[in-house]
Amino acid sequence: MNNPGFIDKNRPVQQKYHELLDRIDQESMSRQKVIKLMRRLIDQDPDFSDPYLYLHEIYQYDNKLAKANQILDTAFDHAIKLITNKKGEWPEALHWGWTENRHIIRTILNKALTEWDQGNNDQAMELLRKLLKTNPHDNVGARHYILAIRLGFTMAGFEDRFNKGGYYNNDLNEWFDEHASHYPEEFEWWFKKMEKQGI
Repeated sequence: MNNPGFIDKNRPVQQKYHELLDRIDQESMSRQKVIKLMRRLIDQDPDFSDPYLYLHEIYQYDNKLAKANQILDTAFDHAIKLITNKKGEWPEALHWGWTENRHIIRTILNKALTEWDQGNNDQAMELLRKLLKTNPHDNVGARHYILAIRLGFTMAGFEDRFNKGGYYNNDLNEWFDEHASHYPEEFEWWFKKMEKQGI
């Protein structure tokens, strides 16, 4: 990584979060108890996003969409505040390779996908383009979502087409390689960067 860019600080609550995930797997814990314990972690460090994202999933599963959106928005506001300067500008780089950054990137991606799912394509594209620009190795697949939106996919349509039961296989990369060249204004810089790095 030539430019390390933004690196979040080490957050002790992260270990507590993963310990809680292990407990949830091992114990038959009630949903209310899980929610309570996740909220306790949020109180300990409001800038660590993963407990918000866990609650977001719970509320989505329970079809409490207003609550789900509200908690995602709170996580997103914290994430953006962490990475932007006083002018609201993003860092040059926000690499997934720094594990400290992953909770932030996951939050921004979740926000982008929620905007897309709700038909707010411009807002989704703005976030996805910034994610790709600051993390060109694109471990979260922002480029695939950008292309899908340009091609007129809904999020549900994209998932129906490519999600193979919780994972995406090489079909997705082949589809991207086939269609991305039609949008040089979107991806030419990315292909050049990958070529330069021998990827």
